Amino acid sequence: MEPETKSKQNAEVTVENAPAKLLVVVDVQRDFYDPSGSLYVTGSEVLPEKIAALAGEYDAVVFTLDWHPGNHCSFKDEGGIWPKHCVQNTIGAGLPDCFTPILSDPGKFRIFLKGTQQDKEQYGAFETAEEIDPVILSWFEGCEQVDVCGIAGDYCVKESTANLLNFVPAEKVTMLLDCIRSIDDGSTVKAFVEEKGLKTK
Repeated sequence: MEPETKSKQNAEVTVENAPAKLLVVVDVQRDFYDPSGSLYVTGSEVLPEKIAALAGEYDAVVFTLDWHPGNHCSFKDEGGIWPKHCVQNTIGAGLPDCFTPILSDPGKFRIFLKGTQQDKEQYGAFETAEEIDPVILSWFEGCEQVDVCGIAGDYCVKESTANLLNFVPAEKVTMLLDCIRSIDDGSTVKAFVEEKGLKTK
């Protein structure tokens, strides 16, 4: 499933009616979770169904996506360290089909695209307020709880959460470790959780 652009997401949300419970889903894309994907992360194939089952407990969801041009600087062919992955408008960059019910209500989700510039590596979403959809910013400001999950714990999940903490107090943020998969053994994200004093589930 390809992401909708901001122009298709017209629901107005303010701080006053921001979601109480917000789920941030980092990079659960086919190239990462599918065993046939170009940058498959071991064990990630179980995440789409697990996250889809949890999503109904939340008032809104923010999806982050790697959304690279075909010549992105992170790719080995361009001198980077990763195989080509999550190229814009390809199947590998898509979200799983089981997320369709979540994506059926434009007022309850937003998508953050990252790694869109050819010459910039970007593991973490939410680097600056200027690049964040104002609706997402209002959700961050007004929410009571933000839970984070996704792929990969030692890269994009960790860096996206680190940036998130510039907008949401640490006491409101929980890492859903059972819905996070890492390239390493999970030690990096666990150390990050301890360093930042985050809650876990």
